[in-house]
Amino acid sequence: MLDELAELLTDCVERALVGENERAMAMRGSGRMSAKIREIGSRPGGLLSKDSHLLETMRAVDEHLGIQSRLDCASTDANIPLSMGLEAVSIGAGGSGGGAHTEGEWYHPEGREIGLRRIYLALCQLLRGA
Repeated sequence: MLDELAELLTDCVERALVGENERAMAMRGSGRMSAKIREIGSRPGGLLSKDSHLLETMRAVDEHLGIQSRLDCASTDANIPLSMGLEAVSIGAGGSGGGAHTEGEWYHPEGREIGLRRIYLALCQLLRGA
């Protein structure tokens, strides 16, 4: 889907350039605009099977701790292993925060203990089955 969006963006920019260059030629008789679109990063994606052992473990731990988790798709540190066919998830460590990846990013550790318990129990369970 990202490739399709990149293609659509490129087509839109090229059409806009043609229109702007034609208008500039008609008004001033000269001047050409150009644009270059380049990828600034690549994070390959993948998909975790809904019946994966890792996901089953996380669901069991969450149920035990009374955590209401939800499945979601995002660009996370799990992307690389997922793209390689490995099971991976990205989970929080508790607390709350906001403004991710901005100068206003913040974090408050209240509730962090349950997040750390979650990680510990999941690791114990996964290592037990290894």
